[in-house]
Amino acid sequence: MGANQLMRKKKWMVGAGLLCLFGLGVIGAPSAVLASDPSPHKSWSAGATMGFLANTPDDTAFALNFNAEAKISQQFSIGPLLQLGFTDDLALVGFSGQGKYAIGIPEVGERFKVILQGGIGFVHADKGPSDTSFLIPIGVGVDYQINPSLAIKSDFLLNFTDLDVGRGRGHDDTNVMPSLTFGVRF
Repeated sequence: MGANQLMRKKKWMVGAGLLCLFGLGVIGAPSAVLASDPSPHKSWSAGATMGFLANTPDDTAFALNFNAEAKISQQFSIGPLLQLGFTDDLALVGFSGQGKYAIGIPEVGERFKVILQGGIGFVHADKGPSDTSFLIPIGVGVDYQINPSLAIKSDFLLNFTDLDVGRGRGHDDTNVMPSLTFGVRF
């Protein structure tokens, strides 16, 4: 096994281990915390957005994002984020566990919130040669609650990765893929 293959295997194993640990926390912690939370607010939500993902191994891609969230407190939630990116020659799949912090804007009302978020996971790109890398998405979003069961949202994420699928970036370069998406939360 070559040095590059060994390094990729180690990255994959570390990423998978971190994801498993985070997944256990996502599954176990929220149910215990939410069971003791008597708040009348919805304790979970799911959403979908679409938009653009730039600076991929095949330039700008069409992006689809899906997420679920479990509320830990009135402002803080955690859950998985699935990011998909497509071009003519590229299929990109990213999965991460996200933590989100909602900041209410009192001047605008309770329905409008700014969302700060960050997470860790992995991303796989398939463009002829394929590669799997760590994924660290951090960003900001806005959320406007239309009614108790529907909100419109927009997210801007910076996705830090180490993908290399032969575009000449080098093996040790960190790649930043910004994304801008718009969608709904249920």
